[in-house]
Amino acid sequence: DNEMALIDNSHLHGRDPNSLEFDALQDLQGENRGLWESIKSEPQLKRKLAGTAGAWFLFDVLFYGNTLFEPLVLEAAFGPGSGADGYELLQSTARDSLVISLLSLPGYFMTVLLIGRRTCTCRSLRTNSRCSAICPPFRQTPSFIQLQGFGLMFLLYLTIGLLWHRLSEVPWLLILLYASTFFFSNYGPNSTTFLLPSVTYSKECRSTLNGISAAWGKVGAIAGASLFAPASKARGEPFVMIFCGCVSLMGWLLTKFFVPSNTLS
Repeated sequence: DNEMALIDNSHLHGRDPNSLEFDALQDLQGENRGLWESIKSEPQLKRKLAGTAGAWFLFDVLFYGNTLFEPLVLEAAFGPGSGADGYELLQSTARDSLVISLLSLPGYFMTVLLIGRRTCTCRSLRTNSRCSAICPPFRQTPSFIQLQGFGLMFLLYLTIGLLWHRLSEVPWLLILLYASTFFFSNYGPNSTTFLLPSVTYSKECRSTLNGISAAWGKVGAIAGASLFAPASKARGEPFVMIFCGCVSLMGWLLTKFFVPSNTLS
């Protein structure tokens, strides 16, 4: 509406280039043209969007789906609690959920502590040793953190899915493995999906493309929240966990092969 008003005013003023309305219209059109031109001229735009938007979509499928799936894991670990009244059931569910949250929360602190740093497994195990070709150093870039997060989530989900019935007989181990998936999502894509666009796209259009990537994440959140419960009823909990492992692997592949290499180094 504002743009149409400026156009009308420019006609009324005889398209006078000295009028304030004409200047404002030219600035508005120049900004719009500059934004879309910068998006269209962004190198490897489709590839980058597949890496940032696709990985964000897949992660939110996992994160929001598992947030709602968590009570089913608690039930498998500790039983349905049919003998307890509603208040006791609420207490036990809150307590068990708190355990998972406490085990997963340090993942955020690990990201804050290590991001941007150069780390080496050898030094963390033996302080007198040095990094070498056998034990190379790693720079904890956002893309590296996202890769290791997706990779470890893939292994954890696959383990839980394949050993679901055995793990149900060892509640503490099931809870530990399941909480570890949240730990490596926090020390992983939950901390990096919104960071990667800022180091992937050029500054002229990174905020817009970051918003597009975030929008795909919200689509993934809706998909995860909507599909996990029906899938669990139709195919069972082990299927859902194996599915999560496959989604994690797809997220790893998108990050590895579609995020430009200059953001991985």
